[in-house]
Amino acid sequence: MSSLPPQRRGGAPQGPSGRAPTSPKEAAAAAEERLGLPCFYAGQRVKGLFGCVADQFQINNRGTLPQCPQCGELVWAYMGGGERPVPEGDEDQARAPEQAAPAPTVQEGVKLEEPSAPVKVEEGVKLEP
Repeated sequence: MSSLPPQRRGGAPQGPSGRAPTSPKEAAAAAEERLGLPCFYAGQRVKGLFGCVADQFQINNRGTLPQCPQCGELVWAYMGGGERPVPEGDEDQARAPEQAAPAPTVQEGVKLEEPSAPVKVEEGVKLEP
């Protein structure tokens, strides 16, 4: 039992939900929060350079992520640069940013049109009934 990484020994770190992760997906989310790197779990099909979150064993993965061959850990941190890779079958995650509302554009030096009627300013007006 002592040869298992800390994430698999019991006393696991707290996940985003405030309790110990119970699934590989939750463990990857907890590791991602803790490390600040995109994390994936064994069984996901994703390409790139990955490091085991327990013992830093690195692999250049081209298919399905395995368990770590040195310690048996299931969670891998993405070590490559660029955008976060999207595992095969998780295209919904890839579409989510595209569907988000576009950010407002910021322009400097734009002259505002003169209002057709003067603006009236009143002090002491209560907005709530």
